Amino acid sequence: MLREKIRNDIAKTIDNLHLTLRLRSGRAINKDQIEVTRTADPRFGDFATNVALRLTSFAQGRGAVKQSPLEFAKVLTDSLKDLPYVEKLEVAGPGFINFFIKPEVWQKEVTDVLKTGEKYGSNQIGKGKKARVEFVSANPTGPLHFGNARGGPIGDALASVLEFCGYKVVREYVHNDIGGQVDKLGESVFNVAAGANLADQQYKGQYVRDLANKIKGVKDAKEAGEKAVDLLFAGIKKDCLDMGIKFAEFYPESQFMASGATKRALFKIKRFLKEKDRAVWFAPSDEFLGDRETVVIKSDGNYTYFANDIAYHNLKFESDPDLVIDIFGANHHGHVPRLQAAIKALGYDVSRFHVVLYQWVRFINLETLEKVMMSKRLGTFVTAREVLDGVGRDALRFFILMHDPSSHIDFDLSLAMRKTKENPVYYVQYAHARISSILAKSKVKSQKSKVDYSLLTTNYELDLIKQITRLPELVEDIAQSFAVHRLTAYATDLADSFHRFYENCRVIGEKEDLQEARLGLIMATKIVLANTLKLLGIAAPEKM
Repeated sequence: MLREKIRNDIAKTIDNLHLTLRLRSGRAINKDQIEVTRTADPRFGDFATNVALRLTSFAQGRGAVKQSPLEFAKVLTDSLKDLPYVEKLEVAGPGFINFFIKPEVWQKEVTDVLKTGEKYGSNQIGKGKKARVEFVSANPTGPLHFGNARGGPIGDALASVLEFCGYKVVREYVHNDIGGQVDKLGESVFNVAAGANLADQQYKGQYVRDLANKIKGVKDAKEAGEKAVDLLFAGIKKDCLDMGIKFAEFYPESQFMASGATKRALFKIKRFLKEKDRAVWFAPSDEFLGDRETVVIKSDGNYTYFANDIAYHNLKFESDPDLVIDIFGANHHGHVPRLQAAIKALGYDVSRFHVVLYQWVRFINLETLEKVMMSKRLGTFVTAREVLDGVGRDALRFFILMHDPSSHIDFDLSLAMRKTKENPVYYVQYAHARISSILAKSKVKSQKSKVDYSLLTTNYELDLIKQITRLPELVEDIAQSFAVHRLTAYATDLADSFHRFYENCRVIGEKEDLQEARLGLIMATKIVLANTLKLLGIAAPEKM
């Protein structure tokens, strides 16, 4: 990967100059902290580094020598200018170093993509490591609504990226099948089954009446709640499967209770528990919770949801994972520090625990511009099944993954259903189908052993090569930042670049050597686009 080579060469140059770089914090900088990024504007080269800007001083020989970032950038540039892949270097602004890469370096990348094939973009940074990713884990008292469903594609795509980086990943779902909410649902369903008015119940909506019709003959509200939750959970699992999500493990909350896992987990943290007001409280007084306290055993002797969640995370960490990732709705933000404190109290490394919070989804009715907010209890929610049936799996996943999880989504159902280039998922898939059509017309089954890629000299060709070589960098970054929404932006950029190339560079009918080079380029583009769509869990169609 070219970015990694630049980073290594910067680190080696610094070492050869006998310099010790220090961050503003005073800590010495290492290779992994040397940032090398793609430039947004080709006028500023292909890559840039801000290593000089992160500098405050460096030691040379026995004495400390202080220079401005700009002066130090010039020192580094002078030492890096003769690297074999560098066409030129420029110092910009207060101390950025811009790298302009030789065209022949980019041209050779096409061969690498074609040789690597479906593994292109992957890496082994997670080799020998384990990751557990929990997502969806929806409220069990109604059909899967689209607000909860947003976590599905986020968690699934993140798990795919981690697998692409060599991690062994467990996709998991915790099923909160007990508690007061289940009891209240059971009362609503039981009452409606007995002929009570649906509007008078705590849980409303047609699905409550549907459940009541399916479980007639139950003896009491408790049994009604248990059966209703089982039916709803079966529907949620089907919805997830139809979204392209296959969980490896399902963990019912009732299982923790029955197995004694919650009791054992609380025993492990007993030194952080105290009794107050006839209840038992978790009171660690640490950097996560401060002096805040949380009930784990209620005054009636029942465990709280948090107590069972402590048991669940104890189970996760007992398998000694390198990463534990929870995908939660933003309304769970207050739960995060409690979990961090519990994990620390259990004796595990909190740095291995990460939470991705996502905001809610609203649907825009283009006729009235009304935004439909979601609430299971009122029955005024949009289900994942309704959206799946309306727009299909690919559009559902792409439209969710287009957005940073921390931002709200105004989901445009009308746009998601269009079969035009205005629909972003259609636009990206059409690029893959268009390449497939060109290759079919060319009747080329495989690339020749010797192709002269030095013929790819136009800005359209070089820009396309630069785009396809971004995937390995992006995958590595997402494995550390968990920002899976960057994949859809990349897929769109790659499709843009291909469409511009196709509109300006003839493929079939060109001189034989140039035609072969361009066919190789679009084969490489197809590989990278297909790999990207696979990570997103979206189909790469041959025809549209």
